[in-house]
Amino acid sequence: MKFGNLFIFIFFLFSASAFGQAGYQNSFWKNQRHTVGFGIGVTNFLGELGGRDQVGSGFIYDMEWKQTKPSLLVNYRYQLGQRFYTRAQFTFGFIGGDDALTEERFRRNRNLHFKSTIYEFSAYVIFDIVNFTSNSRYDRLNSAEKRGSSIYAIAGVGGVRFNPKANYEGTWYELREFGTEGQGQLNEPDEYSLWSVVLPFGLGYRYQLNRTWTIGCELMHRITFTDYMDDVSTVYYDNEIISQTNGELAAYFADPSLGYYVDDNGNEIPLNSTETGYQRGDPEDNDAYFTFTINAYYKLPQKRSRGRGRTVKRRQRRVLF
Repeated sequence: MKFGNLFIFIFFLFSASAFGQAGYQNSFWKNQRHTVGFGIGVTNFLGELGGRDQVGSGFIYDMEWKQTKPSLLVNYRYQLGQRFYTRAQFTFGFIGGDDALTEERFRRNRNLHFKSTIYEFSAYVIFDIVNFTSNSRYDRLNSAEKRGSSIYAIAGVGGVRFNPKANYEGTWYELREFGTEGQGQLNEPDEYSLWSVVLPFGLGYRYQLNRTWTIGCELMHRITFTDYMDDVSTVYYDNEIISQTNGELAAYFADPSLGYYVDDNGNEIPLNSTETGYQRGDPEDNDAYFTFTINAYYKLPQKRSRGRGRTVKRRQRRVLF
């Protein structure tokens, strides 16, 4: 997804609030600003490796479901207004890709794979698009226990750390140090960074269980500014030079290609698509990843204030969540 389309998408979601249902129109939310949350979910990587049984496609069309991996998150949210929130979040998860999972002949012949742990720190802005509230007589008589739900848009900015690894005879090796695309060679770029700016955006839903607990779910897409989360980006470097300078293991990780593809009759047909200068990745399309999480939120106890010689609790009334 191009950046222009991304901003149009976010603008459209925020504009849709004009058609949303109105929430409670009072200011009691000001006493309920602080929330902590945690979540558990799954992550799926969108990059060069693996993918559908065809030439690489953009966005979710190239997703490989078998590479779905777990993720965890913790966050703190602060309510700015009737519908607006900010949130700070730490996300921990795993991503991976494997050419052995695709039937597309050139990808499968390339035979690359990787896995990586990701550590993401992000700040978000959240906007409630639609608020739903209960109209039952019981809820009207018990405003402090009033329940409701919201559909919201979320977007932010952050940083992510990754470290791609590959397996050789049961041992996982960090790939960056091998210079698999000629990094560090004479007149070639230095090692790529293991950090990237990340732009997360998506949609969420939350439902208030009671006075202090809310549950929900979120689907988030992350755009990054790196194409090396999977250690694959440009073209094949001279593998003889890699072997001489970085060792045979580096040469193997640079090009473990099969050298053939299997036709419809089960025959192995020679395929030479990994010569020096041939395409190894696509530097025009940076890596990305998705997360889907189930979340729980706890509203922190509100502060107490003094009144006429005794400590009293501020007036409670639930508005939004």
